[in-house]
Order: sequence, then C-alpha cells, then structure tokens
Amino acid sequence: MAFQQIQTGIITEKLNETKTFYEKWLGLQIKFESDWFVLLSLPNKPEVELAIMKPNQPQVRKSYFQNSYQGKGVWFIFESTDIKKEFETMKQKNAPIDLPLTTEEWGDTHFTLVDPNGIGIDIVQERRPN
Repeated sequence: MAFQQIQTGIITEKLNETKTFYEKWLGLQIKFESDWFVLLSLPNKPEVELAIMKPNQPQVRKSYFQNSYQGKGVWFIFESTDIKKEFETMKQKNAPIDLPLTTEEWGDTHFTLVDPNGIGIDIVQERRPN
C-alpha cells in the first residue's frame, strides 16, 4: 500500500455546532464550507483535515455515508508539544474539559473534551522517539 495520510469525517445533524467546537476549542480552520459540508484543517498542517457533513444528502451515493454518527466507538487524538500550556489555556477559557490533566501509568499525559456529538477528544503530549 502507498497511502500518504488518514483523514476522517463526522456525519451529523449538528453541522454548525460541530464546526464551532473544532474551531473554538481545537483551532481548526475552515478550508471549505457549504450548507451541508464543512472541511476543516490544522492551521500549521493544512493537509490534516476533518470533514463534517449533514446526513441524508442525495449527492452522496452510498447509504453508509448518509447516516448520522451514533455516539459510540470513535475518538480523536490531538497531539500537543506543550500539553500543560494547552490545558491551562483551555481551562482559562472554560473549555468543556471532561478529564483534567492526567499522567497515566503507561506514560501518556493528557486531558479530554467531548464534542457536540459525544465524540471523545484526547489531547495528548507528543511523544518523541528516543
């Protein structure tokens, strides 16, 4: 296989709330927007994208791309080079933090948010190879 990247998308009735969440709390920027589809990206890596789409769009050919997310079995991981700073900034801005800054027994330091669709967002300290 010669894949270059993995991207993801959310199918949701909450298009605007979801877009606003990822813009406000995670700093994603709009690359494209219509009334049924939004494409966001990381400002420092515009090739890393998150798509958000309303369900039941006739222009989408397959039924599995038309169903709303059901709130289970998916999470997103955002890596940070300065997790403590990210946490303090979000805390000061009253972000919807679900798990406070925690260092796990396996070594990850992270905190979590939950988006408007119930998707867990794990914000993790970037690990550097030894």
